[in-house]
Amino acid sequence: MCPRKGIEGETSSDHLASDLSPDPENAKVKANKTPQVLACVAAAFGTLSSGAVNGWSAGTLTSLDADPDITMGTAENAWMASIISVGSLAGSVVAGRVMDKLGRRTTLLAMAPLLLLGWLTMALAPNFAVVLTGRAVCGLATAFLFSTGPVYCSEIPEARMRGRLGSVPSLFITFGVVLSYFAGAFFSWRVSCYVCCAPVLMMFLAMLFAPETPYWLLLKGRREDAEKVLRRLRGPEYNFDDEIEEMERKMTSVGKKMEYRELWRPRTRKPFLISLFMMTLQQVSGGNVLMMYTGTIFLSAGVLNHKLATVYTGIVQIIFTVLCVLLVDHFGRRPFIVLSTSVMGASTIMLGVYYLMKDVVGVAWPSWVPLATVLVAVSGYCLGCRTLPWLLSAELFNTTIRSTANTASLFYNRLLNLIVIQVYPFFAEAAGAYTVFFVHGGLCLLCALGSLLLVPETKGKSLEQIQEFFEGQAAKKSAPDDVEKPSPVGEAAGTGRGNRGFQKDV
Repeated sequence: MCPRKGIEGETSSDHLASDLSPDPENAKVKANKTPQVLACVAAAFGTLSSGAVNGWSAGTLTSLDADPDITMGTAENAWMASIISVGSLAGSVVAGRVMDKLGRRTTLLAMAPLLLLGWLTMALAPNFAVVLTGRAVCGLATAFLFSTGPVYCSEIPEARMRGRLGSVPSLFITFGVVLSYFAGAFFSWRVSCYVCCAPVLMMFLAMLFAPETPYWLLLKGRREDAEKVLRRLRGPEYNFDDEIEEMERKMTSVGKKMEYRELWRPRTRKPFLISLFMMTLQQVSGGNVLMMYTGTIFLSAGVLNHKLATVYTGIVQIIFTVLCVLLVDHFGRRPFIVLSTSVMGASTIMLGVYYLMKDVVGVAWPSWVPLATVLVAVSGYCLGCRTLPWLLSAELFNTTIRSTANTASLFYNRLLNLIVIQVYPFFAEAAGAYTVFFVHGGLCLLCALGSLLLVPETKGKSLEQIQEFFEGQAAKKSAPDDVEKPSPVGEAAGTGRGNRGFQKDV
């Protein structure tokens, strides 16, 4: 698959970056940033809880192995790490419809008691089966949190802040993972469950004071409420008339009925395929293997203090995820994705070389080598692979299909996650850990090339501009060879700004 080029030789990604420049008038408007930041942080506590669920196995599998009441083996380790993906698969089937029916805010609030139930079930479990049941309940809740949090944080902020604030949920996933690492390193696995309950309560309390998104309110025909929310988020002096009219115009042009078949219509097909590619990239990179089997990987690699090494891994995750969040609106999405996958691929292959020398050749390298290699791999993963797939999945689609598309992407992501996490211990046992990491590293480098060629740059663009870009591409693709067909949306608006300057794809 290669990028389509116009007559002038530019890729579609370059067109999006050049033709859809931010509106200079909007750039001069001083909106109040604080309410937007607080609302996104409130929602992000949900993904912090999800991160704790995801990272819990990394710091506690060795503790579970030592518990006389819990019988653990290769299969049990695999299920303990991957069962949350089974719960997520079940939840992702309905997550989009639930958030469109109840609203983004209400969906987040409703997940707090469910996730709390999962953690308490695990903490009080008398045997392996009950621990697994609690993990599955937690996985079910994370499907809604993973799906709703990024959508909420893409619909709350103005365009110039959406890159940073849209990445906050992924940043908080990292915080949650690190919280579970610390809990596993310094407490027993049962006590760690109680520690990981804290973000659930924080999310519930914070979301009580957060508003619903203006996009969802408009979707339900509640313009007056949407105006109140925008006034609250942007400030009383901010003129949001153009912003809200643009939202309504786009909803009118695409309709308000949510259908899964919309994902394969010309105007939505390309962003949907890009979203699926990003989810594939995230899972095949091997980052989640390193996240969820951190302790056992360090133990098998001969790292002396695997619990302390796990804590180091968590600290590195925070540093590089913060860097990504702070810089993504300055440098753009695509450069971070390419850099992230390249670093991840090279360092994962290096980890495979270490295991090959240790297990096959019989040459023992110093124990700091696997530690350093994993830390570099994790830093690369957090620079983009962890964060940006969720951001792009939330911002590539129009408002009426956004939750549906996000749900479909989440289902695909969780299915891949289940396969990768479930297969890893058996694959490593049968073919050697070096084979596993060679495969992940090679796939990661291929994804770096694919990202360079295929991923569009959406930095500084409004959700409506991004949507008009893909609609314009779909319109011209169906036009005669010698006619440049304007976007129907552009015609309706009297501008066609999303498609001006585009040439027919060849």
